[in-house]
Amino acid sequence: MGSQRAAVIGASGLVGQALMRVLENNRYEVAGTYATHSGDGLLPLDISEPSQVRDWFRLIQPETVFLTAALTNVEYCEDHPEEAYRVNVKGVRNVAEEAARCRSKLVLYSTDYIFDGENGPYDEAAQPSPVSIYGRSKAESEKVIREMLEDYLIVRTTVVYGWDRRSRNFAMQVYQKLQGGVPIQVAEDQIGNPTLVDYLAEASFRLVQQKTNGIVNVVGKDLLPRSEFGKALAKFFGLDPEMIQAVPTASLKQRARRPL
Repeated sequence: MGSQRAAVIGASGLVGQALMRVLENNRYEVAGTYATHSGDGLLPLDISEPSQVRDWFRLIQPETVFLTAALTNVEYCEDHPEEAYRVNVKGVRNVAEEAARCRSKLVLYSTDYIFDGENGPYDEAAQPSPVSIYGRSKAESEKVIREMLEDYLIVRTTVVYGWDRRSRNFAMQVYQKLQGGVPIQVAEDQIGNPTLVDYLAEASFRLVQQKTNGIVNVVGKDLLPRSEFGKALAKFFGLDPEMIQAVPTASLKQRARRPL
C-alpha cells in the first residue's frame, strides 16, 4: 500500500483536506497542491496553465489524481464566465491530457448544479441540463473527462459540508452568522442531500480501491430542504434554529439560477 502514489489537486480546500487525511491514514504517498491558500507541504499549481500542469505531473508521476480544484462560487461564476470556463473546463482539460499521458486514474468532483432540478432526484444516467454558468462549466468538464480518458471516475455530490473556518461551505456560514447573532435567510425550495466531507472523501477512496470507473453519485442519505438543514445545523451547534428564516429562492435575488 505504501507504494501507491496519489495526488490531490486543490488540497487546501474542504474536500481536498479530507482526501489528504484519508490517503495519508491509508499509507499512500500523497502530494497536494493549492491555488490561493497555501498549506504545509503543498505545491502551488494553476491548472489553467498547461505548462504548470505538465511540469507537475512529470515531477509527481501520480497513479491516481483527485481533482477537487474548481471555481465553485455560483454567483461569481455567473459574473465571470470566462474565468469559470478557464478554470473549470480548460483547467480540467489540461489535467486530463497529462493524466492520459502518465496513465493516471483521474477522479473529478462534480455537482448537482449540472441539472435544472425539475426531475430530481437524479441517478447516474440522467442527462445534464444546467441553468447557470457554473453548472454549464461543470457539465462541460464532465464531457471533457469522458471524451479524453478511459480510466476515470466522476464523483457527483451536493451540499458538501464540514468544519473548516477558512471554508465558505453552508455549515460554516450558518455557524458564523448565528454565532454573531445575525439571522440568515435560507431557501426552502432548494432540496438536496447534505454530504459530510469526511464521508465523501472516504467513499471516494473506497471507489478508487475498487477500481470503479464512470459516474457515481456520492451524497448523504437524507433528502431535505436547505432551510431544514440550516435548522438542524443550528441545533447541532447549540444555536437558535429560529434564526434560520425559510424563504423562497426567488426572494434571495440571486443572479444565477439554482436547480429547484
